[in-house]
Amino acid sequence: MPDTTALSLSGSKKTAAEIQAYLANSVLRLFLSTFVPSPTSLLSDFVAAEANFDGYESQTLAAWEAPVLAGTGYITYGPQTTWLWSSSGSDVGNIIGGMFLVGSDGTLINYTTFNPFLSMTGPDMAIVRTPAIAFPAG
Repeated sequence: MPDTTALSLSGSKKTAAEIQAYLANSVLRLFLSTFVPSPTSLLSDFVAAEANFDGYESQTLAAWEAPVLAGTGYITYGPQTTWLWSSSGSDVGNIIGGMFLVGSDGTLINYTTFNPFLSMTGPDMAIVRTPAIAFPAG
């Protein structure tokens, strides 16, 4: 039987707290549904597939919340983030495949794929998400 290593609950909390501080001023961005990310995808891959619907802007997350116990581990989470479609005259719409998080140092941190994909193709449409990173124990 192979060796097993597990994160303890106290280790989960400590890791979440360290990441919370690191994520200050990180940037949350959206990618198109035509892009299928993997753990080996590069930041440049995400940037090449970044959303461009009318009104789109990446969102800077100035601060993340202190770790909270969520089931079998701790999580840290950022502020609720909203992207709005607003016409700039060109009426560009997108189907959004997910979001990706970039640290203030330019490091790709993680990504989330949306299931189902989300439409940003016209007036009054919005995407609202609360980013979170979990550190399960056990």
